Amino acid sequence: MEYHLTKKNIKAARCALDTAAEQAVDIDLTLPDYCPDVERILSCTLDPRIYMSNVSGDRLSVEGGSTVRILYLDGDRGCMRSYEHTQPFSESLPLKGDVADCAVSVEAKPEYMNCRAMSPRKLSLHGAFSLCAVVEESCDAPYYSYEEDDDLQVRSEEISASSLCGLCTESFSVQEDVSVNAKSGVSSLLTHRLSARITELKTIHNKIMFNADLKLELMYLCGVDQPQTECMSYNIPISRVADCEGAAENAVIDGELSVMSADVRLSDDAADGSQLLLLDAKLCFTARCYEEREIAVLSDAFSVDREVQAREEPFSCRSGVICRTYTDVGKTNVGVEDEIGKVIDVHCEKVNTSVISSGGNTVLNTKLCVAILYENSEGEIRCVERDAEFSYQPDTGGCEEIMRYKTAVDSLSYRLTDSRHLELRAELSYRLTLCSRKTCTVLTDISSDDDAPAGEKNSALILYFTESSDSVWDISKRFCSRVQDVIDENDLQGDGIEGGMMLVIPTA
Repeated sequence: MEYHLTKKNIKAARCALDTAAEQAVDIDLTLPDYCPDVERILSCTLDPRIYMSNVSGDRLSVEGGSTVRILYLDGDRGCMRSYEHTQPFSESLPLKGDVADCAVSVEAKPEYMNCRAMSPRKLSLHGAFSLCAVVEESCDAPYYSYEEDDDLQVRSEEISASSLCGLCTESFSVQEDVSVNAKSGVSSLLTHRLSARITELKTIHNKIMFNADLKLELMYLCGVDQPQTECMSYNIPISRVADCEGAAENAVIDGELSVMSADVRLSDDAADGSQLLLLDAKLCFTARCYEEREIAVLSDAFSVDREVQAREEPFSCRSGVICRTYTDVGKTNVGVEDEIGKVIDVHCEKVNTSVISSGGNTVLNTKLCVAILYENSEGEIRCVERDAEFSYQPDTGGCEEIMRYKTAVDSLSYRLTDSRHLELRAELSYRLTLCSRKTCTVLTDISSDDDAPAGEKNSALILYFTESSDSVWDISKRFCSRVQDVIDENDLQGDGIEGGMMLVIPTA
């Protein structure tokens, strides 16, 4: 005899792709005619960006560009100059089968970049970046129940499970005019950096509303005859509504916003005489939404009349998914080789964070690659990179699993401690998606042999003296008696009992 179980499902995220591959960047570059000759290279940085990512069938297609930014001193006046060159790249990555409804996170992280001047106008560039891609699709996590009332006795375990109720990935453009009130007018832009940080998330029916801040950092030259270097930063608030099919009210939103590309150029079309910066950026918003559900999984069964065979399988689900943001301020000292006359700019080039979890404690170790641009005591411009390391132990509230994490540098400031050393002060924010893991064994199939009775029943009832480890379920299963009959016969309140009790076990 085969018992018919009721199959139920909760939604979970299945990883269709999780990979990181190194991509080489090799460029032989000749400066265009409008660029002055190179006297000395100050810095060469790699800024890879993702322009497009698309899932079609069992492939993820990625297109992007590797932008190399060269900061150098020209051979005519010893003035600081910059030049950017972008080399396109594309990649096609295999997925674990055909994927339809999914969330895609693709990030390109610079690893290193070396630059060598072959002549005043020819440069040899060699570097690499890591292409990191994660694709998650919605899938069913099955469990079973049995609701018919006959000789089969079943036990269920109540579990709080985080069910995936929405996935979305959406790209959009941002155009913004930024007024620059420089003292003597901006003659040229040297560098720009754009970062994004979500400040608020909210679900409405099948949609996600989010607010974010874009931080635009600039270094530029002012004046023509005697150009001076200046640095500024601007905060640009944005609001957006993204479609997310299935997103429930009050769902927990695991959202991230990344900068895919950013272009900044000068315009002189300001009515008040100030200069305008034209920002044209492309951003990507990715979200996973979770709602908490109480489910009852079938954990044990027996028959009062016949022997039962049951197939067991492990069951695991996430529970109590939450997203938390932690902030921390770290300080560290770094040094340079010669005496500092003037600091021009200090900024973060790369951020790498690793997580160590042990004994219920979580430690976030973050390494910043910090670029320091300065004039030495003889007026020569130098640029060096230094590593700054910080550790932070967040209070995860008992959650033992970190699903995702992201680190952002909210601000980076400094003070000179002496002529060769700086004290760096970094304000870091960590966004962690946390959960607990529920794991148990569930029954997925139950059958019995009608010719194999459950056992000999020579008595109409049995007297049993309980032990401290006993439960009504264990006793009923041992003597093939209905659970409710044992409870009713002994006026019990539930499954829990004390040791040393005398119970009457009906067997008829």
